[in-house]
Amino acid sequence: MRPEQKIEVFPDGLLAVYAPGKGRTVGDEKVRLRYEEQSVGVRRFYEAGALSGNRIDRLVKVPHTETVNRLDIVVVVNDGRQYRIERIQPKPERKVDLLELQSVQVTIEKEKD
Repeated sequence: MRPEQKIEVFPDGLLAVYAPGKGRTVGDEKVRLRYEEQSVGVRRFYEAGALSGNRIDRLVKVPHTETVNRLDIVVVVNDGRQYRIERIQPKPERKVDLLELQSVQVTIEKEKD
């Protein structure tokens, strides 16, 4: 932890992050992370749709990790909702080692062995 770094908590739950599988499936679990919900502002919501044709359904902050990649699948452990990570944004200006994950809700099946 850097001396000027603030302490952050991630009180809203647990996410399981999976590698993308073939087709509309998820691969192996990569990591589990605590998270905190963030609001998707009106500007961010509309800019995401207008600029890229995508929408942003959920925005969460998680502890910084090199394990998570764009297009990974995130499953909210307590309710099973699934999201595809569309954008990962570090937030160094907050003086905290964290990432914001912008995600789109999807329905994906677990890969069969």
